[in-house]
Amino acid sequence: MKKAFLFVCLFSLIINQACKQTKRNQIFPLENSLLWEISGKGLKSPSYLFGTNHLVGKKFADSLSGIGEKFNMCKAIAGEFVIDTAALHKANPNMLSTYYPLSKIFTPVEFASIDRNLKQFSHFRLIDLNSAKPMFIELLILNGIAPKTISPVNPGLDEYFQDEGKKHGYKVIGLETLEFQSSLLFNTPIDIQKKNLLFLTENMDSTRKNLILLTRLYKEQDLRGIDRLISTLEEYSPEESDKMLKDRNLKWIDEIPKIIHKQPTFIAVGVAHLIREYGLINQLRLKGYTVKPLKI
Repeated sequence: MKKAFLFVCLFSLIINQACKQTKRNQIFPLENSLLWEISGKGLKSPSYLFGTNHLVGKKFADSLSGIGEKFNMCKAIAGEFVIDTAALHKANPNMLSTYYPLSKIFTPVEFASIDRNLKQFSHFRLIDLNSAKPMFIELLILNGIAPKTISPVNPGLDEYFQDEGKKHGYKVIGLETLEFQSSLLFNTPIDIQKKNLLFLTENMDSTRKNLILLTRLYKEQDLRGIDRLISTLEEYSPEESDKMLKDRNLKWIDEIPKIIHKQPTFIAVGVAHLIREYGLINQLRLKGYTVKPLKI
């Protein structure tokens, strides 16, 4: 469950940050599909790119016709990071701060407001987490308000595909490490973490509605709808959003060709990484690959 919790948190945070950005990137016409075939440029066998939603469990994948067939044609599974217990332990220290207790960062009024929201959507009191960084509290609240169906018997899609890959004897590849993701989140300057947590507590209802809408659009495989949702909401620092999406995509796009030329690979990453100018679909096409949607 710790693995599922972390994926829910990371996905909620990425979407929450992306949704606050009003400046649109250039929009590229995208067909509506979650599964894309990558071919051409000398590939002996196609690879596949699948956009996940870390709030949605494997039962959704079971409802998609043909995805199992494409998965079985691969020899490796690539995700944002390799999901294992060791990675979780490495990420934990980044969540704590010995220099900035929450009671010093926030005014008494702000502290009380955050505590009310935290109690409403979790089993924690803020004073008991006084040594945690504001980002960790934001993640806890987002985890509480996000719609999700994952459970021990219905694991999140990312975990599910990696587990299936292991059963098939596939090579399991991380495009980055969880330690890197954790550092990216929790080593953000404290004043920015403070601002973001206060923004969340002041916009709980709209954030929850956006996450519910996002989940519906995802299950409808409506990439254009997801794009519109991300582009129309509150302002957020473009630099912060770039760190979560654009910059990581550009690093991944340097690694993916090396991976797919070694063996056919099923690449499963958050759906927000597929869309827009710097999304993986467009970036693979710019590198000369044929990337086409598959009906599932």
